[in-house]
Amino acid sequence: MQHMKNKQYGIGFQGWTAILAVMVCFLLFGLRAFPLYNEKLTVISNMDAIAARPNADKMSVRDIRKFFLRNMEIANTTRFTDQSVKKLATVITDKKTKKRYLRVAFEARNNLAKDLNLLLVFDHKVQLGGSKDE
Repeated sequence: MQHMKNKQYGIGFQGWTAILAVMVCFLLFGLRAFPLYNEKLTVISNMDAIAARPNADKMSVRDIRKFFLRNMEIANTTRFTDQSVKKLATVITDKKTKKRYLRVAFEARNNLAKDLNLLLVFDHKVQLGGSKDE
């Protein structure tokens, strides 16, 4: 039993340093990825709100974009402006079923480290005046 007293139990300085380094990497990644993910959820939420409006399937493209832009301004998202919303938010009509869809597509980047970027490729559509999404 004498030799058991000299053995070290627990984590030493190098172990704590390694754990701390891994935690810092996860924290850095999380802080850089959160704005992209938050913007994605905001856009999806606003698309669903427009699709749920009464007579959304009969609204003009201009009105749909206006409501979308207003919702994005309320959410304090700067990606969408009067000019960019025309390119990023489109209304598509399915030729077979005659259903209308709001489609929003864009790319967002966030710098992770020097030459390393996180890229969010967003392409989502919701049926106007119908089921939630397809």
